[in-house]
Amino acid sequence: MRYQLRYAAGTYWLLDTWQEGVPYRKPLTMNEVGADIWQMMEQRCSREQIVDALCREYQVNREVIEQDVERFMAQLEEYGIE
Repeated sequence: MRYQLRYAAGTYWLLDTWQEGVPYRKPLTMNEVGADIWQMMEQRCSREQIVDALCREYQVNREVIEQDVERFMAQLEEYGIE
């Protein structure tokens, strides 16, 4: 597994365990919702399943959750994770 999610000092960190070190890429930090999304992605949940689960968990408007998931996916892509 290339990426590992860790929790330390009140923050979730996504570590690239395959990087060579030069140039060093800092771990991607995320909040609890981001960690939830990542864990569901690791379980191969579809985007729809992720949105449904987050709506149930956090009891937030579906549109807000969909936007959060989109932003998180864009952040992953920007970081080089597809």
